[in-house]
Amino acid sequence: MAYYFMTASKDASIYLQQPNQNCGLDEILEISKVYYGNVKDVSRALLKFDVGFLSSSLVDTSVSMSEATLILKETQSEELPLEYTLYAYPISQSWQMGVGTRFDNVSTQGVTWNYREGDSNLEWLPIGVFTAGSTGSQFGDGGVWYSSYSTNQSFSYSTADIGMNIKPMLQAWMSGSIPNEGLIVKHSFDVENDTEDYGIVKVFSKETNTIYQPKIRIGWNDQSFVTGSLTALTAENIKVNVINFKKEYKLGTIPKIRLVGRELYPSKTFSTTFEYTDVKYLPTTTYYQIKDFNSHDIIVPFSDYSKVSCDSIGNYIKLNLSNWEADRVYKIEFKVNINDNVQYFDEDVTFSIAKN
Repeated sequence: MAYYFMTASKDASIYLQQPNQNCGLDEILEISKVYYGNVKDVSRALLKFDVGFLSSSLVDTSVSMSEATLILKETQSEELPLEYTLYAYPISQSWQMGVGTRFDNVSTQGVTWNYREGDSNLEWLPIGVFTAGSTGSQFGDGGVWYSSYSTNQSFSYSTADIGMNIKPMLQAWMSGSIPNEGLIVKHSFDVENDTEDYGIVKVFSKETNTIYQPKIRIGWNDQSFVTGSLTALTAENIKVNVINFKKEYKLGTIPKIRLVGRELYPSKTFSTTFEYTDVKYLPTTTYYQIKDFNSHDIIVPFSDYSKVSCDSIGNYIKLNLSNWEADRVYKIEFKVNINDNVQYFDEDVTFSIAKN
């Protein structure tokens, strides 16, 4: 499969109105700008993803990278405007996640608005001093970040699920152009400093007990198409089945799943062989999609990075099951485009992932 997932190694929210309080173990990350009467509060979300495995995989060509999308799942956001934009920047200094929560386990240990590590009074910056290429508050609080690798996502009458392109940022980390200290998600300075209320965007953190941990989804086209002596399937009415398929796979494995396309109504001939035993290959414009069976969330979408491959035996897909949620059931669906005739196939093909 030409998708690889990275999960966050640490995350936390920081709050203007609780400047010395750590919230590293909260199950929710918040990005907000709200007023409580005349009191303004701002929150920002910090996340870090370890990219060492991805860097080595790119070197040995087992992984490529055409897409890198930060995926944060919304939950119970409050009073959001119809239109707004969120920004992400790579953080320019190290920080500690900490062990506090906002309401139940109040702690100064770890990252806060004022400090990279509260208990040791490790400041974000001496006041007004920034490393080359970085910026932040003039007072050196609320985090510091590199402005040249920014990315953003605009929302207009839509859900606050975040799916933000961070490929340039990820490439900068892996090349060593900037250190990987994670990223910060926030409103713009203009929004944070005006007099309007922008509500609270709430997304699941790595501490969540749900399937919605923060992820970076890496995508690339790994399609290989060698048909050998096989003939093409060109009929308008077809059906698609999977073979050599297991109902359970181990976490971290890379199963190779075969699929077969056949004519739904094969032509009658005087041949002595059974038509359905003749393997024909599906076109290069054949795709798969994987959903969580219970939540219906799309884990792998139909895209150029989920194309079906082919060898001399027939069509197949490879699934890299690293960093997937174990003990879940997933469903595979297919999309086939034959001469601009697009067909979708949902045959309730499901599998589960078990921990090793």
